[in-house]
Amino acid sequence: MSIPSLSPHVWKRLEERRKRRHIAHRPMRKNLLETTRPDDWLSKIRGNAYKRFLESGMTDDELGEELERAKHEMRAERRGRSDAE
Repeated sequence: MSIPSLSPHVWKRLEERRKRRHIAHRPMRKNLLETTRPDDWLSKIRGNAYKRFLESGMTDDELGEELERAKHEMRAERRGRSDAE
């Protein structure tokens, strides 16, 4: 298992939280490592999206183009709402 790399800002926030809750270093580290297993958190974040992408047969480029189109459509829709107000 690889340990996720955390930024200094995140480490500082964790340390502040640990001190506020009066938690010793070891339990905090153990809890952090147990809750950040890559398989667990990645599967929760991405859900079935990656599986659906693979099943679609779409290439990375096609997905990128589709996401770009959707982004522009949403922005145009948002601009339309702003203009109407």
